[in-house]
Amino acid sequence: MQSTGDKMIYRKFRIDNKYYKDLSQEDKKILKILEGIVKESTALYELQLKEGFYPKGITKRELEQAVIINPEILSPLTFVEKKNGNLVGIPYSVHYFKYLKPISDKLQKAAGACTNKSFQTYLNARAKSLLEVAGYEEAYKLWLSVKNSKLDFTIGPLETHLDKAFSIKRAYQAHLGIIDLEQTKLAASYKEALYSSAKLSFSKYHSTDIPRKGVGVLVEHTLAISGYPADILSSGQQFPRNIDIALKYGSRIIIYSSQFKLKFEKLYYPIFKTIFEPRFASKYSKDLLLEATGWSILLYELGKQLHKFPAVRERLQELYPPIDEANGFASGIEHSKHLVVKGLLSQEQLEAIMIIHIVWMIADWLLYKQNIAKQSHMIGNSILLNSYLSQGALRESEGISWPNFSRIFFEIETIAYKLTYFLQKGSYKEAEQFIKKNANLRIFERLSKTLTKIPTQF
Repeated sequence: MQSTGDKMIYRKFRIDNKYYKDLSQEDKKILKILEGIVKESTALYELQLKEGFYPKGITKRELEQAVIINPEILSPLTFVEKKNGNLVGIPYSVHYFKYLKPISDKLQKAAGACTNKSFQTYLNARAKSLLEVAGYEEAYKLWLSVKNSKLDFTIGPLETHLDKAFSIKRAYQAHLGIIDLEQTKLAASYKEALYSSAKLSFSKYHSTDIPRKGVGVLVEHTLAISGYPADILSSGQQFPRNIDIALKYGSRIIIYSSQFKLKFEKLYYPIFKTIFEPRFASKYSKDLLLEATGWSILLYELGKQLHKFPAVRERLQELYPPIDEANGFASGIEHSKHLVVKGLLSQEQLEAIMIIHIVWMIADWLLYKQNIAKQSHMIGNSILLNSYLSQGALRESEGISWPNFSRIFFEIETIAYKLTYFLQKGSYKEAEQFIKKNANLRIFERLSKTLTKIPTQF
């Protein structure tokens, strides 16, 4: 692992040897090259953490005024500098060239060792996209077209959470994984069941445009990961961040199996054993809760795909991430009722998912205290947790007493409706007022005071 300060910006995982045995000699050769690229990409993320995306001391108002004259300032793929008193947008491919060129060359080397034509074409497109901004869309399209490869790989400026001003600028990251075909197939069956029910929903705030274009799901054994998802130990991610591209080609969800299992062992299960009353905790086995963690991640990512609307980032600006994060939880669990009706989830499994939902939010708080990058997650989480406590769905008594699952589900349905309204057409002012009224991070201090012995650096 590689860290900078208290941040883990590169993680390498040991996975079961049986997954390596299934790889060809060619795959192993390519894997070695790509693993090196993932580690090398940490320098890009580290630089972005250090210098940000905008000149030091510049205000949001100044940026908004400058963008009227020069729209490139708020391009997702430009670094903003002040030259001769004016703000200018420098393309990432220029600003980070000395980092990107060696990585691009190594990607071409990996492509040269590959005989899988679709994977080879994709790797070459990724190499090109690092040096030509216009190539990102083509690389994404080709990534979705890769066939018959056990390896999956991404690299590029992909995540927007570090941009606290507008949630537009993207941070570099990379990942390499071995696809788990069995778990991927199972996840796809849950996706199809959930989306087929959502299309019949009477809620006027559902958007099924992206699911119609296709939402792919990959469950992967993570070999190496860098940047933001390593930094905050992401359990999963959805791509792309650009809604227009998702509407053209569809989207992809990656479940980082190695990361969520580590998170479960080090954080989720210890938190569960600590904060819930022993009589209640004894009803749910460790294996059930680990499975529920996987379902929770999938539901969270699938729920977010139902509510992707054009220009929402521009409309809600820095308020979009916390609204989107809260909606991922609320809409994912709200739609899980369809899986219960179809017999894909039992009532006990749904309860376990809601338990992990609570634990997940508290775990995020422990991580947030070490890493300000999770701020938007915490604001979204606090909206939900404050609602559960204020409405009596959860009660504190030397920890958390028996949760009222029916009331939690009712609150989730109510909040999901409000959040999807904001995403579809709510104004910045409406979202701002809602967050001010309902978000309160102090609640996590109360709930986590018994968790001081749980380590968050691992």
